[in-house]
Amino acid sequence: MPSAVPQNPLEASGAPDAADRSEERNGAAGSTEGPGAAAPLDAPRAEPGAAAPLGAPRADLERGSAAEDVTDDALDASSRPATPPLAAPLSSHRRGESAPAAPWSRGGDLRARAAPTWGQLPPPSSRGRGAAQWSRGSDPRQHPSRPSLVDGGPYAGPGMADGPRLPAGLSRPPPGPHLSPRMTAVFGGIFGLATLTSLIALLIQSVPVRDERALVAGSPAGSAAGTEEAARRSAAPEVKAKKRTPLPGPWRISELAKDPSVILASDVMDRRSFITALGEKGVPKAQIYRIMKAFEGLRKFDKCGRKDRFTAAMDRSTRRVRAFEYEVSASEIYQAREGAAGLLSGATLDMKIAEEEVIAAFYVGKDLTSAYQAGGLEPGVLDEIDDALSGRMSTEGFEEGSTVRLIAMEETALGMFSRYKKMIALEYRPADPAEKPLRIYDFKGQEARGYFDERGRQPYAGGWRAPVPGAPVTSKFNPKRMHPVLHRPMPHNGTDFGAPTGTPVYSAYRGVVEWVGPAGPSGNLVTVLHPNGISTGYAHLSRYAPGIKVGTKVGTHQLVGYVGSTGRSTGPHLHFSAKKDGKYFDAETLQLDGERVMPGVDRAAFAAAKEALDKRLDAIPLPEPPPEPVKPEAAEPSPPPPAAAGGEATASAAPEVGPSGPTEPEAKPPEGAGDDEGELIQGPDLKNPPETM
Repeated sequence: MPSAVPQNPLEASGAPDAADRSEERNGAAGSTEGPGAAAPLDAPRAEPGAAAPLGAPRADLERGSAAEDVTDDALDASSRPATPPLAAPLSSHRRGESAPAAPWSRGGDLRARAAPTWGQLPPPSSRGRGAAQWSRGSDPRQHPSRPSLVDGGPYAGPGMADGPRLPAGLSRPPPGPHLSPRMTAVFGGIFGLATLTSLIALLIQSVPVRDERALVAGSPAGSAAGTEEAARRSAAPEVKAKKRTPLPGPWRISELAKDPSVILASDVMDRRSFITALGEKGVPKAQIYRIMKAFEGLRKFDKCGRKDRFTAAMDRSTRRVRAFEYEVSASEIYQAREGAAGLLSGATLDMKIAEEEVIAAFYVGKDLTSAYQAGGLEPGVLDEIDDALSGRMSTEGFEEGSTVRLIAMEETALGMFSRYKKMIALEYRPADPAEKPLRIYDFKGQEARGYFDERGRQPYAGGWRAPVPGAPVTSKFNPKRMHPVLHRPMPHNGTDFGAPTGTPVYSAYRGVVEWVGPAGPSGNLVTVLHPNGISTGYAHLSRYAPGIKVGTKVGTHQLVGYVGSTGRSTGPHLHFSAKKDGKYFDAETLQLDGERVMPGVDRAAFAAAKEALDKRLDAIPLPEPPPEPVKPEAAEPSPPPPAAAGGEATASAAPEVGPSGPTEPEAKPPEGAGDDEGELIQGPDLKNPPETM
């Protein structure tokens, strides 16, 4: 029998000395029983409540505690099935002894032993506090008097290596994965970053977003910009679009776009022949002749407009034309479709054309397009206005602040706007109330046809206007003129109009400004390029009109400058020249201000039609100007720099308004436009009479 173990808890819970630990290690290492060996059946059992012997082998002690964790109340031996003892006597650690393996050892692996099931556990009443502390799941290293979880003690004492005890019947789970210190630090850093990101997200949601636009608007510069933007919006006239109801129409070739076996080829003619335009879009030449054959007797394609559009629907594999459309306008469309026999047959589409009068008025602002749209007019109205005013003026010459009242005839296709056919009556009222309004009437009589003014006059087809209305011609075009002083031929490449300094000078026809600036003998010169390659020049100007610069579009009878005597000139006058293909010709051949008089047979009918149209024009309310823009507060202007020496002479010679010359240094002014040296100005007395040479 082993010696009695002291019942003192402090002594029982104390750690064994070094000799005992060494003996245990040696016995565990040299034992032949193995970890799964069971204790002998005749080994004495410890008394309930007795502490483990100090000399017990360590392997036996660990085997009983690592297999399963049970409460500190040992199972009652009388109610438990016969099983080998969980611990061996103190003498079982000797080398060379062997014992039969325990039935629950599972090959000697202590970690693989299964925990007892609920059926193996005794009822709670059989578990007493006096049971052996190291039997079946107990830890012999723990002091028997330490409270367990069942006793209400929260945790085991510091000497317990296995942690807190579990309630009866519950086993400790197998050991989980073990993290190294480095991996622990990595995961800790990741969790820290996630926490920091969550805090930042919460702060972003709680702090309102900074409104940069509001800050800019609140600043002085932003306030000025906002005021300017508001002024621009308030100044923009409101567009009054006419409400229209579309009508159902015929079949169109665009519906074949959904067919994957068909390819559509579409383009604009643009000065190409019909065969060339279709061939460039991949239509075979044989199919082009099929199309022309389909429209035989209905439409010829020898003369095509630049804006005419065609669309061909071809079979993707064979390039055979299934359908074809030729669109001149929204109201004039020709179509050919392939029938059941495979033949193309052409026809004119029924677009349900209708005509309707339009009565409108608009105020001319800086943007002419926005101006007529505010009056409820459609694109294309300016072309008809130019047609009605041809030979008198054009829309490019409309002054800001002027008004237009009109009665027009529009054409609709399928209920939608197609085009303006003509102007029935038109009134242009200049911005200056002192100037007389211009009225134009469309009239068709027995012999007269076209647009006439209030006097019943109609300009010639060319529509060229005199640059200085009412001014006499003081010197004609003469390429073989003999110089009156030098007595040698010196050509006069233009027509001179005598007028005082400051008299307005207008463009003879619509075009684009080519040159603005000094040009040697021509002085201050403006040249305008017109259609058909004709260029006109206006020389010896005292100053230019505001806004005139290279590239500016000007209209017929639009102000370009003022009469002067700059350059090689003997007195104030306008030297007006005309050139085509680089050669000067007589500008009077343009029939400036040429007019046709109303035939006598139609005068009575025209007077009656004019009276009726005047009443209708007078009934149209004059349009109101757009609201004045709110001007932002401008900073005080800086004082002008001091004038350099000779500034007065430079200012008098330079133009008062407009650019001082070409921007490109290599540009050269036209030559010979105003070579008037020694010219004797003839005509009425001028404010600054020329000196006789």
